[in-house]
Amino acid sequence: MRLKGKVAIVTGGTRGIGNAVVRKLSAEGAGVGFTYLKNGALASELEKSVREIGGRALGAKVDIRDASGVHAWVNRVAEQLGGIDLVINNAHQAYEARLFEDASWDDFQRELDQLVRGPFNVIQAALPHLKKRGGGTIINIGSTMARAPRLKHSFYVTAKRALCGMTEALALELGRYGIRVNMVTPGPLATEHNISHSAERMKKFGEETPLNGRIGTPEEVADAVVLLALDEARLITGADVLASGGFAIA
Repeated sequence: MRLKGKVAIVTGGTRGIGNAVVRKLSAEGAGVGFTYLKNGALASELEKSVREIGGRALGAKVDIRDASGVHAWVNRVAEQLGGIDLVINNAHQAYEARLFEDASWDDFQRELDQLVRGPFNVIQAALPHLKKRGGGTIINIGSTMARAPRLKHSFYVTAKRALCGMTEALALELGRYGIRVNMVTPGPLATEHNISHSAERMKKFGEETPLNGRIGTPEEVADAVVLLALDEARLITGADVLASGGFAIA
C-alpha cells in the first residue's frame, strides 16, 4: 500500500495501459478516477474488480478534448475522493496508419487533439488541486515512435513528440509548486489487439528488444508509472522513463 491516501486520475482507463495503471494504483492504495469514451461495460467491470480488492475506482465517460467536460470531471473526482495527487495522461484511440503523402491535416489534428490538447485540458483542470496539496505528480504516456519513427505514423509521431516537449516544459514551470512532471515511454506491447492483428509483427518487435528478447506488457508499463508516483522518486522530474526493454535504442 505504497500510495495509500493518494488520489489519482487516469485518462483512457478501460483498456491496455490505462486499465493496468488503474489496477496497479488501486492495489497500492490510491483512490482512482478514470475516463472512458465508449465502453461503459468495461468501465463498470473495472470498478467492480477494484472494489473486490478493497480499492475504490470511479469511471466516467469523458472526452478529454472537451475542456469543460474535463474540468467538471476533475472537480468531481477531487470532491468525491478527497483531492488529487497524481495525473496520468494515457487516453488515445486507434488510427489507420498511412503514408504522409496520403494523409490529411485531419489525421494530424486528430492526434494533436488526443495527445496534446487532451493532456493540456487535464493538467490545467488538475493544477489547482495539485497546488492545493502542495505538490503532486503528472505522468504522460509516450511512445518509442517519438524517438524512432516508423513509416506511416507521421501524425502520431508528431503529436507524441509534442507531448515530450510539453512534459519537459512543465517540469521546469511547475517544479516551484512541488509538482513533478515525467513521461513513461513503452515500446510495442503484448495486448490482445496487437497480438490478434499483428502476431508476426509483434514477434519481430520482440526479436528487436534487447531485454529478454520479448515485448512488454501493459502491467509492466504500469509498474513504471507506480515507481514514478512514489515519494521515493521525489527528485525525478523532466525524465523520460523507457519502459520498453531497450526497444528503439538497439
